[in-house]
Amino acid sequence: MGDAGGNLPGAALNRHWRSYRKRLKACCQTCSEEHVHNLRTGIRRLLSTIGLLRQIAPCGALTPLRQALKQQLDGFDELRDVQVMLYEVAGKLPQLPELSDFLDHLHRREQQLLQRLPAFVAGLRQAKLRRKVDKALRQFRHAVPRQDQVSTAILSALDQTYAEAAARYAAVAADDLHSIHRLRIAVKKLRYAIAAFADTVPHLPADHDKRLQSYLTAMGDLQNSVVMLDALHAFYSGNPPEFASQHYRQQQNQLLGEFIARREELFDFWRPAPDRAFPWR
Repeated sequence: MGDAGGNLPGAALNRHWRSYRKRLKACCQTCSEEHVHNLRTGIRRLLSTIGLLRQIAPCGALTPLRQALKQQLDGFDELRDVQVMLYEVAGKLPQLPELSDFLDHLHRREQQLLQRLPAFVAGLRQAKLRRKVDKALRQFRHAVPRQDQVSTAILSALDQTYAEAAARYAAVAADDLHSIHRLRIAVKKLRYAIAAFADTVPHLPADHDKRLQSYLTAMGDLQNSVVMLDALHAFYSGNPPEFASQHYRQQQNQLLGEFIARREELFDFWRPAPDRAFPWR
């Protein structure tokens, strides 16, 4: 692995790459739920770091690296959704016995995906991906601003990342749950980007990441309800059991109300503009 060159952005890329490799190795040894979750988180953190670096300075090698990592992350999506639904339905089966056949379907699908998982994970260990990181590190050493400008460049990139989340926030509509999902994606990107360069952010509160995670969880629970209802309709050919459908629609409405009540918390996580103070100052 190439040296990060002593610059903060390169060091962040190197650090998250090494963390990703460590998690991938653990997942290759044992494809446990914990290891898979840790690997997915590692990929997301690495992607967020790459996204921020692309805003700081042009670096052609980062684009194919980002594309490869996004493909890896997408490969875990169905298993994650199936397991979330499986745990939910299994816990509710005493209340919703009419979903027993749906639960059986989820068990079968999980087993199918788990059987394929070791081969999928083993395929992620590609030497060419490592070469892409080395190439990016070499390019980035020549592309980054002068060291005395790096902190300003990082904060500017974080301002842009927050601006993207704020634009998604402005587009949120309570009757369009996908708009909330789009906001969630942007806020998740913001969370990991801030975490990657936390030492650069002036007086960042100790509980900042914890509060951001809580905000994301509220949107994530809502998205899980969307996935659940879509899956029920697909499995039952558009006619799911009425009581179960009503239960999950009520749950979705409650989750939606809870998020709408706290959605303005977004403004507590970053400054509204580069020339404005941080909300915790």
